[in-house]
Amino acid sequence: MASRSSSISSTSLLALTWLAFFMADVRDGLGPFLATYLQKSGLRQELIGATMTAGGLAAVAMTPLAGAWVDNSQAKRALTVVAALAVTGASALAFTTLSPSLLIASQVVTGIAGAVLGATMAALTLGLARADGFKHQMGRNEAFSHAGNMLSAVAAGLAAHWFGAPWILAVMTAMAVGMLLSVGVIRAADIDHAAARGDESSDAAPRAADDPDAGGVKALLRNRPLLLFALACALFHLGNAAMLPLLNQRLAATVADSAPLLWTGVAIVVAQATMVPVALWVSRSRRFDIAWFVYAAILVLPLRGLLAYAFTSAWNNIPVQVLDGLAAGAMGVATPLLVQRYSAGSGRFNTALGFVMALQGVGAALSPGLANWVVGPELRFGTAFVVLAGAALLALPLFWAAQQGGRRSVLPATA
Repeated sequence: MASRSSSISSTSLLALTWLAFFMADVRDGLGPFLATYLQKSGLRQELIGATMTAGGLAAVAMTPLAGAWVDNSQAKRALTVVAALAVTGASALAFTTLSPSLLIASQVVTGIAGAVLGATMAALTLGLARADGFKHQMGRNEAFSHAGNMLSAVAAGLAAHWFGAPWILAVMTAMAVGMLLSVGVIRAADIDHAAARGDESSDAAPRAADDPDAGGVKALLRNRPLLLFALACALFHLGNAAMLPLLNQRLAATVADSAPLLWTGVAIVVAQATMVPVALWVSRSRRFDIAWFVYAAILVLPLRGLLAYAFTSAWNNIPVQVLDGLAAGAMGVATPLLVQRYSAGSGRFNTALGFVMALQGVGAALSPGLANWVVGPELRFGTAFVVLAGAALLALPLFWAAQQGGRRSVLPATA
């Protein structure tokens, strides 16, 4: 019986890993390809910024709700399927119209559905791998996710270059089909829904059963390390989110016949190829604590912004995106692991992760709006890179304060 249980878990964990691979292209919709496509289509910088920001703000609003919803739901696989179909449909709409209202609506749907996908993926990982296997499985998920992004970016970049931007949708549809098949292989009986909420760990700080502040929002705000870490993530992504789209917007706006959609694919491939070994290293490292990788990621981002400012050649995308791979690869693994550490035993892992991702999303949502506002009609791309690099540096003291606050959460347990 034990052997059969192990076999079932292995099958579901393998399917989960492939789910991470295929979800990479689906969760964020068209991602940086959309900004480049809109730039080539002649839309105003302000409208491009508003379109991209709308999706980010929708994700921000939905992320904490999605986390709480998934904590209390046993339909995690069904939620994943519905959200994936919603993102695919919204992306199809974005490539069939230049109407400002429809473009914004498509990104709002993408943001909402993407938040649900993020929550279900985290919950499925913890529910299948349990606390003991969470770090290792997160590393595998992230490595496969980056590999999936790399493959889809190559395919999408080539498809857009040879056949036109709408063919990017064919790549996304193929990834969505693979994602749905992976969900179907994950067996419902293998998912421990208590573990998926974070109830499994016994490392949580002592809590009073009659705590009057046991409500979710109050509890989150009382968890000082979690709150400071969330704010640090917000500033990190304020500086990070717009850099890749901005690199290729600069190509489209300033260099004739520069094939910016193809370079968008190249830039994504370079970053994702770097992220694969970084994700595996972070998840398997015994020498360095997770926190050290976060410090390194924060310090890399200003260097990336200054490099983007100093060199305007299309080939400069490559070293800039290598640095992106180092920083984002570390943060992708470290974020859920630190949230698990701060909320251990609370039964609110997905709610806490949703809270952190929401503040992170605030930074990511404001990033393109801020960057395009600085660029303006004068096309001040260099200044925009400096502003983004400066914003990222502000995350450093906040994360240091989070670490000084200790590793044990004050979140109360659920009943």
